[in-house]
Amino acid sequence: MKKIIVNIACLLGIIVAISSCKKNDYFVGGDLHNPKINMTTYDWMKSNKYGVFDTVLMLIDKAGVKDKINAQGITFFAPTDYDVYNYVQARTRQVQKVDPKKMWTVDSIMKYELGRFADSIDMYITKEQLTNDRLTAAGKKYKNNKGGNFIISYEETRDPALGYNENSTVIPRVVLFTYLYQAIGDVFDVKSIVPPVGSRTLVQTSNAQTTTGVVHVLSNSHVLFYYR
Repeated sequence: MKKIIVNIACLLGIIVAISSCKKNDYFVGGDLHNPKINMTTYDWMKSNKYGVFDTVLMLIDKAGVKDKINAQGITFFAPTDYDVYNYVQARTRQVQKVDPKKMWTVDSIMKYELGRFADSIDMYITKEQLTNDRLTAAGKKYKNNKGGNFIISYEETRDPALGYNENSTVIPRVVLFTYLYQAIGDVFDVKSIVPPVGSRTLVQTSNAQTTTGVVHVLSNSHVLFYYR
């Protein structure tokens, strides 16, 4: 019974964060007006008034990897509670192919997958400070802490939901994180990368410069660890 209550509380927390975040203009894409943040990456995430990182930080604490995201001079592509929720839903669909009555929950992650979480969080970390002024529209390949490759690009957008206005001469730009499933050469068209080669994820809030590193917050449509 206690586990059931914990599961319900965790899922409700994620749902509340999702609905609250829709009201938060802070997470609408683009970069921060004032990127300098006088706190660590972990504390900045914890300070979000809508709690959109609460479940992520709980898993970080349980897995003992706080020092990873607070390491000096890194860039962290931070997933949100949305992304954990998407992962839980995807895992549930998978286990129900075997047993339709089974559910995968946040508690399942804590019980069975903390080791995987501790290892896989490295795919979102690189040992370079990738502020927006270092990024290009064409993108550049980098190594994550797992030894895999990703591309980060800073591209123009004509999506009205991301700030584009046809009456304005200024075209907004957004950061995209392209995770690579397969190795590619040094010459590439980042916009043409699709599964099974890689997956492009919008960074909904970018260029947060904390006292320990840089944070780019991944889109709420992302699935944690690119589970598929």
